Amino acid sequence: MSTARAKLNIRRQIVRSFKKQQLTLQADAMTFLEDTLEAQNVPPEDLNDTLDNIVAGYVAREGLNLVSRARLEVVLESMQKWTHHLHEKPTRNTLDPHKSQHNPSQSTHYSSSQHHYQHSQQRPNPEDLESIDMDSMRDRIHEMEGDQSMGERYQHGDDDLFMEGAHDSMSQMERLGEDDADDVDITEMLHVVDAFSMPRWSWASDIKTFTRVESTVNPQEPDGQGYNNGSTRATSSTNHVLGQAEEKTAMFRARYHVLLQRIMRNECFAPPVFTGGMEQDRYLKLTPLKALKGRCGERFLMFGMLVQMGDGKYCLEDADDRVELVMDHSQNSAGLFTENCFVLVEGQYTDDNVIIVETIGLPPPELRDETKKVFGNIDFLGAPKEMRSEEQLKVIAQEYEDISFIILADIWLDQPKTFATLRTIFEGYSNSTLPLAFIMCGSFKSQPFLFNGLESGQYRDGFNTLAELIAEFPTMATFSYFIFVPGPNDPWGASILPRPKIPDFYTAKIRSLVKRSIFASNPCRIKYCDQEIVIFREDILNRLLRNCIVPPCGDVVIQKQLVRTIIDGAHLCPLPLTTRQVSWAHDHALRIYPIPDALILADKFEAYNFKYQNCHCMNPGSFPTSDYSWMVYYPASRRSDICQIPKPVR
Repeated sequence: MSTARAKLNIRRQIVRSFKKQQLTLQADAMTFLEDTLEAQNVPPEDLNDTLDNIVAGYVAREGLNLVSRARLEVVLESMQKWTHHLHEKPTRNTLDPHKSQHNPSQSTHYSSSQHHYQHSQQRPNPEDLESIDMDSMRDRIHEMEGDQSMGERYQHGDDDLFMEGAHDSMSQMERLGEDDADDVDITEMLHVVDAFSMPRWSWASDIKTFTRVESTVNPQEPDGQGYNNGSTRATSSTNHVLGQAEEKTAMFRARYHVLLQRIMRNECFAPPVFTGGMEQDRYLKLTPLKALKGRCGERFLMFGMLVQMGDGKYCLEDADDRVELVMDHSQNSAGLFTENCFVLVEGQYTDDNVIIVETIGLPPPELRDETKKVFGNIDFLGAPKEMRSEEQLKVIAQEYEDISFIILADIWLDQPKTFATLRTIFEGYSNSTLPLAFIMCGSFKSQPFLFNGLESGQYRDGFNTLAELIAEFPTMATFSYFIFVPGPNDPWGASILPRPKIPDFYTAKIRSLVKRSIFASNPCRIKYCDQEIVIFREDILNRLLRNCIVPPCGDVVIQKQLVRTIIDGAHLCPLPLTTRQVSWAHDHALRIYPIPDALILADKFEAYNFKYQNCHCMNPGSFPTSDYSWMVYYPASRRSDICQIPKPVR
């Protein structure tokens, strides 16, 4: 490999391998990788396989589009450290209703994938870089990914041959995923991501991508705990709830830029390649507010945030300027428009420096698959890394057709009838297919919590009674997850979103008796196989209706207008801060971008379930006020059912 031609071939293959994952190598990273490959004496026929393994390791650990030498060195060093774990698989257990269990040597509380994640976070000794065994690394990663055929396709260096065999390779990968589905512990596929653990990303206009921002820690977990299969992780920074003063304006700018970059990639707003003739009229052109000066009498399409000034007048505000709006005769599309929500406004600019609004609407949404095509290497969620591909995870999810999530809201533990109904529900599921998870949303008290000794004791007694009830069903208490999301009446930060989890003082007994009990923040997210599920407990519909600037459109049912407002606006709580306070430093945890696979809006409003933009949206309703009904979600088919205990026939 010492000839100039051989070095040129290495460089070409490096560029091709990284380009397939939309990665760009810096010059120093390219030189470092060339020298490393040459020092390891990798045979030419194995070069593509080796590069694919390195790229896979980089994407799994870093995920940034721009590859620097420092990050590449860390990836290569860490791959030598954790590849010896990748071949381990859980053993089958016929007693486990989910088909398998952990090896006895593994921890019973943490999943093996969590163990791998924590192990990989330890920075290896840089001196170990010289001892990297590329053959061992390649073999072990191939054993996990089931991608043996890819190397055979690449070894000729023929791009056309690769394209011809792509479908065959994908089919083989799916078959391998089906084989792995029988050996996997399905409980390892579920992870709960706390709102205070999500990575914070900011849009960088100069490089047209998202960049990572230091996030703050969970106020209840200043020591920075890791995930449990379903637990949370926190990164180190400050311990403030609201954050620094400058983060308030940064919060709104971040919302603005996330939506603006999404709008500009929409086909209706993308300018044509050729600007002559009639093609200029075939797309919608956004006009910045600062460009309105001196153009009175013209009609414009603008994008910005609705704000109310001190005199009660409404304005549209973007990153540079604001303009007053007159909405007396405006027509609005489906949606709930409140102060601080981001909208598209079309109207005429007048001599009085105001806009006579003709139409107001929400920004166009973007399908999850389209977002992943553009930002596929950015980890917006922050869940533990999976060594299986998206295709394999999808096959696993479809293999377990009976897996279900039970969703309940307003579990009033101070009401005796709640426990009687829960006992009937637990008895039914313990005698049939066991759910993978019970998602129990607050409030866990029928009246607002008062911070006094009497209230605290009664609140803790409610969870103690629930723990004893669940413990009466040992199989359920051992194998099913119980995920608790706080509500408006629960203690600890009720007036600020996101809400931290319920304090450990009240939940000690349930955590000791229920093996997989998880107390999460509000909102929180679930990563199950290839799906992302968002859980938000808030009476958001009534709040939005009370704060609407313009009357809602009467042609669309109000539930669908609510979902459109949240998904199109890419935010769970598009309300003014005077109505619903949001932590400035953690506003990104309320962001709905990319669109999740399922969205649970636990509200007091009547139950509903429907799909919007390939997102399954559902509301289980209030458990005690809806005659004790609940929702069941089946991730394999991505459908949900509203369930209720049958009433006795008289």
